[in-house]
Amino acid sequence: MSNRHLFSLFVGLVCAASVTALAQGGGPIPRRADGKPNLTGNWNGGIGLSHTVILEEHPGGFGIQAGKGLVIDPPTGVIPYQPWALAERNRRRDDANAYEDPVGHCEYYDVGRMHSFAQDIFHAGDSIVIHANQHNTRVVSLTRREHLPQGIRLWNGDPIGHWDGDTLVVESTNFNGRTRMAIGGDFYSPNAVLVERFRMVDANTINWTMTITDATVFTRPWTMTSAVPMRRLPPPQGGRDFDDEDTCHEGNVPLVHLKNVYDQARGIKPTGK
Repeated sequence: MSNRHLFSLFVGLVCAASVTALAQGGGPIPRRADGKPNLTGNWNGGIGLSHTVILEEHPGGFGIQAGKGLVIDPPTGVIPYQPWALAERNRRRDDANAYEDPVGHCEYYDVGRMHSFAQDIFHAGDSIVIHANQHNTRVVSLTRREHLPQGIRLWNGDPIGHWDGDTLVVESTNFNGRTRMAIGGDFYSPNAVLVERFRMVDANTINWTMTITDATVFTRPWTMTSAVPMRRLPPPQGGRDFDDEDTCHEGNVPLVHLKNVYDQARGIKPTGK
């Protein structure tokens, strides 16, 4: 069993335990003074971690949990890669290349991959702040209408948002192209445009979707969702006034093992222990 699959199984148990503690019931949508939904809270749209390995529906196997597909459009549930991009995704999926995943180097998750974990959302003036795993914070401006200059490239892009009824719509551009959507190698290019929709349906539930448009990598736009609707976490997970330390580099032994496998596949004598 590969180190990254062991990691997925371990964290999957943690996520599953969190899901059992999710707030139950609905209730009216909480609203701010301007009548828009109040999204403030700690939210979790993950249930296990099988979907962080492969986004499409897949059976269980050695080291991988079975998982439903997160792709809701196209109806086939298959990501519409261009031929060259599908070959590149499959190359990245090979365990011998797992060392290339930036998450293993304590770098950022992509926008969709963050929805495997709990996120804090709160309102701050004319912005909405989304604080996710690995201390990854996105500040979504609700008043800015133009994206940053094309020369500025960010791990999770430049997000700007607006309200469409009770749905928060967030458009992100200006990516650096270095993140991955899953351990299984799914990716998009720096030219991608991501449009997220956060639709609050009751006091404890947000339906989230993300549409990816990237003519460099895909044959058509496609849409994914979270494994389950985002549910408000009750105390002690939710409503907290502190953030747990998210350590990564400390004791990061699996990265050494992944580097050894990576080197061996290239005929290089491993130097790690």
